[in-house]
Amino acid sequence: MRHQSVTTMLAVMAVTAIAPFATTSAVASTVGGGGSAATDCALVLEVPGANKPALPKTPKAVDCIDGDATCDDDGLRNGTCAFSVQVCVNSTALDSCTGDSADNIAIDHSVDNGDDPRFDTDFQALQARATAIVPTSQPDRCALSSTITVPLIGPDSSNVMKKNRKQLRITTYGTTAVGDVRDVDKVKFTCRPEGDAVYVPTDLYTGTFDRIRTQIFAQTCAVAQCHDSETHQGNLILLSGAAYGNLINVVPDMDGAANDGLYRVTPGDPDMSFLYRKLTNVLDADYGASMPYLEGPIDDSLIELVRLWIIGDGTLGPAPEEGWVTGTDQ
Repeated sequence: MRHQSVTTMLAVMAVTAIAPFATTSAVASTVGGGGSAATDCALVLEVPGANKPALPKTPKAVDCIDGDATCDDDGLRNGTCAFSVQVCVNSTALDSCTGDSADNIAIDHSVDNGDDPRFDTDFQALQARATAIVPTSQPDRCALSSTITVPLIGPDSSNVMKKNRKQLRITTYGTTAVGDVRDVDKVKFTCRPEGDAVYVPTDLYTGTFDRIRTQIFAQTCAVAQCHDSETHQGNLILLSGAAYGNLINVVPDMDGAANDGLYRVTPGDPDMSFLYRKLTNVLDADYGASMPYLEGPIDDSLIELVRLWIIGDGTLGPAPEEGWVTGTDQ
C-alpha cells in the first residue's frame, strides 16, 4: 500500500495559483539528496551551482559566494544568495534507480501554523510547487523553479558579514522498482560574503525602512508566535509588505497607550510612537512589556536608526517608506 499524504494543506493554493509543471533547467545539476541509491529517484532536485562534494561525486550541497551568478540567481552582491531549486519526481537521471510513481511530497518547516519557529516562506512556496505535480507516474515530471534565499549574517559593528546556511529537507512517498518507498532528501545551501566581507547599508537595503524591517523586525519580531501572519500578536504584522501599513498612524491595541494618544508610529515624534517606546523600554505600567519580547534589548545603533527614521528629514519627511533618511545609510 502506498503511503498517504503527510501534509496537503497547500494543495488548493498550488493547483489554483501555480502552473502544474515545467521543464528542467538545462544548466542545473541533479541533486539526489541522499538516502538509498535504490530509492533516491523518487525525488531529485535540479539546482544550478551545486558543487559539494566536488565532482566526480554527486553533489548534495551548494556553497556559493554572494553575487556569483553560477549559483546566486540574482547575481548581485547584496548580502543574500538566491538559490534556484526545482523539484522533479520519478527521475531517470540516476542510473541506480527506476521510479514508478510519486504520491506525496512533504517539506519540513513549510506550514505557517504559528507553532514552528523555523517556518520559512521559501519552503512554503517550494511545497506549493511540489504539491502541484503529485500524485503522478509520469517520468521526470518537474515543478516550476522556486527560490531558496540565504541571507548573510550581520553586519556587525564594523559592517562585516558572515556566512550563513539553510538546510532543505524533503520527504517523498511513492514507489520505485524495489516497492513502496520513503525517500528523504537533504540539501544544504551555504552563502558566503564576497571579497573583504565588508558591506555598507546601501549594499544591503533599499532604504531606511527596509533596513529597519530587515535588521530589526525580520530578526526579532516577525517570527513564529509574535508578529508573523499566523500569530499577529496585538493585531500587528511586521512581515515584508505589511509592516509599514501596520505601523504608521495606527492606534495600538494596548489600551493604556491608545488612551494616552500614542500611535504605533507617530511620524515626526519618537516619544509618541509606541514602537520606539517599546524598543527603549520607556513604558508606563499599563503599556505591557518591552520589545523584543523575552530577548535582550537590540543594539543602541539600531534604536537610533528607528529614532532618526521616525523624525525623518527635510527631503523625505517623517517616517518615509522609501529612500534613505539622512544619517541612516552608514
